[in-house]
Amino acid sequence: MKKLLPFLILLAACSTETTTPSREIASSQRAISSAEEDFSWVEKLDFDKKTEEKYRSDKDEFDFSSSDESAHALIKESIASLPAAKLEETATKTDDPIMKMNIKCYQGKFDEALKIADDQYVKYRSNTSYWNQLGTCYFLKSDYAKAILFYNKSRDLDSKYIPPVNNLGVVYQKQGKFQKALAAFKLAADLNTFSVTPTYNLAQLYLRFGTVGKALPIFQGLLKRSPKDTEVGSALASANLIKGDYQAAVDIYSRFDKATLAMPSVGLNYAVALKLLNRPIDAQTVLGNVTASMGAISEYAQKVDKFIRK
Repeated sequence: MKKLLPFLILLAACSTETTTPSREIASSQRAISSAEEDFSWVEKLDFDKKTEEKYRSDKDEFDFSSSDESAHALIKESIASLPAAKLEETATKTDDPIMKMNIKCYQGKFDEALKIADDQYVKYRSNTSYWNQLGTCYFLKSDYAKAILFYNKSRDLDSKYIPPVNNLGVVYQKQGKFQKALAAFKLAADLNTFSVTPTYNLAQLYLRFGTVGKALPIFQGLLKRSPKDTEVGSALASANLIKGDYQAAVDIYSRFDKATLAMPSVGLNYAVALKLLNRPIDAQTVLGNVTASMGAISEYAQKVDKFIRK
C-alpha cells in the first residue's frame, strides 16, 4: 500500500476577470488562441485617464498577525490554505481591493470578485499583481485558457515576477502537461530561492511521480526553515512513506494536533504508515478520527479503509 494520493499545489496569489471590453476581447477565440504571447489588445482599450496603482511587493505578502508564521510559511505567499472563517474575517478588515478580489475568488463568489476587477481595472491595469490575481480567479473557475492569458499578461509587465510563473505551473499540472509544469516551477524557484511556494510545488511534482530522491531534500530544507509548518511536514512524511521509511513518517505525523490529523490528506496516510509498522489498532484509531469530508479523495479513502481493516 505505497500508492498515496497526489498532493496538489498552492497558488501564490489570486485574481479575476472583467466585464469591461477587456473581458469580452479576452473571451474571443483570437485572444484565447494567442493567450501565451499576444496582449496587444489590452493596450488598445480606450479608458479615461485615471491615477494608476503601481505594483508594490509588500502587497503580495499576507500578514495574518494571529497566525504563527513558522506554522504557516506558505500562507504569506498564498491564502489558499486559510479556513473559510479566516477568509471572511480578512475580507471584512482589509481595504485593499485586490485582496478583497482575491478572497472572493477563493470563496467562490466570482460575480462579486469580477465586479471588483471591473471597478479597479483602470487603476490597476499596469499592476502585475492585478493580472496575476485575475488569472487565478479564472483558474479557480476552471477556465484554464483565460488563466494562462492573464498570467502571461502579468509576466509581460514584469518577466521576473514569480507568482504568475508558479501559477502557470499550477495550470499546466492541472492540464496534465507535467513537463511544462516542471519547467515553470523550476524557473519560479530559480527566480527567487527564498520563495517557498514554487519550491514546494516542485517537490510535490517530484513526489507525485515517485522521484523521492529529489523531493525529500527539498521538503527537509523547507521544514528546517519552518519547523511548525504542517503542510510541509505532511509532505515530508508522505515522501518518507513512499521511500519506505515508515518510522520517520510516523515520527512526523505524531507531532501534529488532532485537527490536523483529522484532515483526510494527513490522517489517511498516517493510518497507512502505522499499519505498515504493524500497529493495526493504532491505525484503526487514527482512521476513525478522520472526520473531515473526503471529497475528491473518497476512492483513496476506501482503499485505505480496506487496507487497514484486512
